[in-house]
Amino acid sequence: MLDDIFIACIFGILLLCAWAYQQRHPSPQVDLREKLKNLAKDPESMAREIEQGLERKPLLDTAALRKAFAVITGQSYMDNLEKELTQCDIPLKPSEFLLLRAAFVIVFAALALLLTHNVYLALAIGGITAVLHVPIMAMKRSMRVNKFVLQLAEFLVLITNSLRSGQTFLQGVDIASKDSPNPIGMEFRLLLKETNLGIPVETAFNNMLVRVPSEDLKIVMSAFSIQRNVGGNLADIMDQVSAMIRQRIAIQGQIRVLTTQGKLSGAIVGLLPFGLGAVIAMINYDYMKLLWSVRDEDGLNLVQRYLGPILLGCGLFMELVGCFVIYKICDIEV
Repeated sequence: MLDDIFIACIFGILLLCAWAYQQRHPSPQVDLREKLKNLAKDPESMAREIEQGLERKPLLDTAALRKAFAVITGQSYMDNLEKELTQCDIPLKPSEFLLLRAAFVIVFAALALLLTHNVYLALAIGGITAVLHVPIMAMKRSMRVNKFVLQLAEFLVLITNSLRSGQTFLQGVDIASKDSPNPIGMEFRLLLKETNLGIPVETAFNNMLVRVPSEDLKIVMSAFSIQRNVGGNLADIMDQVSAMIRQRIAIQGQIRVLTTQGKLSGAIVGLLPFGLGAVIAMINYDYMKLLWSVRDEDGLNLVQRYLGPILLGCGLFMELVGCFVIYKICDIEV
């Protein structure tokens, strides 16, 4: 029975992974001007293309999935998850992400149950898998924002040169975005697309700030908004903002060097119990399995029966608290 469940879970997760990979490569979008040109040249062929596009049905009804998950988790959670996926540049909708996460939880819990025949250990592994995306997404979001900030100073220099040559701010953004790598080039090209659709520049900047939560980008947006409302030389303002961002990056680099030893010590101390426990388990498994086993002896109360898992949970909680405290001590904002 367990083998059949495990095979079914593996088959389902493979199908979901294949579908997610397919969703990562959507069909190329045709530019709006090109569509208008095609419509003017051959309206009949364009109408047939639109009809074929309307007849295509998605592999999964994402709207129905979103409503179903919104009932379970709440609409605010779905909105926050959508914002986090956008910040991490993960090409999945919230309903698709939750479906994949549920599939991974089921597969890893079934695998642990099949290998260990321990229900409590399987539930623990399933719980860890359910929350494992939180640090991964936080790390991915932090790396993307840091990469954006490192590219922002040079991007502002390109805009400043364009402004001094007599071009407007949006024209400078257009030229700089074409010559800049991702993620900054992609984000500012999206800003240009939004402004071309009639969205105000301030609103487009606010949308970018949601996708890239960076204090440096907020400073750039504030400087641009103040210049539009008050006036002044925008080229000089952008030049000063670029110099300030460079100074912030230099100071952050110095702080990172000074706090590397503390972070490394925290990582070593945090991983030492896990490494020591793995070594002892390989040497004497019967001695270590008391930590995750339930004692079935007669005459024991509830605490004595679950003493091993309770001690293991307390140890893991104290490990997490210690790592969090060390990280907050070494995390100095500039």
